[in-house]
Amino acid sequence: MKQDKAIIKVLKSVEVPTLSDGFNARMMKQLYQAVEKKKQRTYILTLCLLSTVSLGLVSMGIYLTKDYLAENFTFQLPTLKMMAASISKYGFGIYIAFLIFILLALDTFFRTVWHKHKVEKFN
Repeated sequence: MKQDKAIIKVLKSVEVPTLSDGFNARMMKQLYQAVEKKKQRTYILTLCLLSTVSLGLVSMGIYLTKDYLAENFTFQLPTLKMMAASISKYGFGIYIAFLIFILLALDTFFRTVWHKHKVEKFN
């Protein structure tokens, strides 16, 4: 019991070192600098990858154009022959495109209504 009191007395007499002036400001400044460096590294890496992919696509396009057009440089539009079967296929395609357009319009409308309802609910 006396040892506990002695330990408590010694611990109370020891001064806790205080942080220097501006420690928090310097620490926050270092943190912000580290975050900015990370953002800048990510931005540069993204630009490098995007540039590499773009150059690859352009070079592949040039290669394919050169390879496929090496023999014949004349561009001819194919002649279109309209038959009843092709008209029905085009009609079906237009029908599907029209349905997709209607579904997208309905989706946009219902999302707008739902978002307005959600905003009004929280206000």
